[in-house]
Amino acid sequence: MTRYFSCQALFFAVFCCFLFPSTRASAQQNLFNVPSGAITPQGDLFFQEQFNINNLAGTSNSTVAFGLGNGWEAGFNLLNYYMYDKTKKLPSDPDKPKAPGNPDLMANLQKGLQVNDFWNTCIGLQAGFNPAKTRHNSYFQNFSWWINSFEVSNHEAFGKWYAGAYYANHNYAGDGNRLGLLLGVEIPIIKDKLAFQADGIMGHNDLSVMVIGGVYTFDNKWMLSLGAQIPTPSSGNSHGVVIEFTYPGFPLERLRR
Repeated sequence: MTRYFSCQALFFAVFCCFLFPSTRASAQQNLFNVPSGAITPQGDLFFQEQFNINNLAGTSNSTVAFGLGNGWEAGFNLLNYYMYDKTKKLPSDPDKPKAPGNPDLMANLQKGLQVNDFWNTCIGLQAGFNPAKTRHNSYFQNFSWWINSFEVSNHEAFGKWYAGAYYANHNYAGDGNRLGLLLGVEIPIIKDKLAFQADGIMGHNDLSVMVIGGVYTFDNKWMLSLGAQIPTPSSGNSHGVVIEFTYPGFPLERLRR
């Protein structure tokens, strides 16, 4: 438990050190749960902290990514850190096994390509393991994706639409489908300030939820996203609330001053 807490404290320290304005920004790396395909600019640091809350469990998901240039970024994640978990007190369901114990320590890698004026495509992955006291209880985990975003220039009312596919192994997604669809949309309400946002990881595994909400961008470029989580049909997942804080691209040279 001390090791897990130390990892979470490290992410919190990174979060705190960014609480001052910057003039640079880009899109979010994720909508709520679906990758956006946006690549962090070279020399910048991306940070995102998400909280998933329902009546049975509350989890924290932290992401850091570094812009490498030429459409590449790489980073690491601390996923599914349980703030509270009431499911341990419930009888297990043998017909729906869950993914193994968390949190999950993951590395992430993305490569993006601007195909034309309105179409961007990206492939990426997260791979890692869940720390455990014994090797027998530690498992390799993988989530890989291909995502496409479509945005018509000079037509902001059309918004930005996302479609793609994913693969997740059993250790990451629990029982159910390994392959599935990724869908999302982001439509401006107030230019550069407020946008409607929704996404969905389609399927019938532990990842399969849809989130409907919005994202607000502050003057210092921090983003606050709030959404209602809805389980996809036949997934057996819970309704809940998603809260997400994003800093889209902090220039690393400022840390050296």
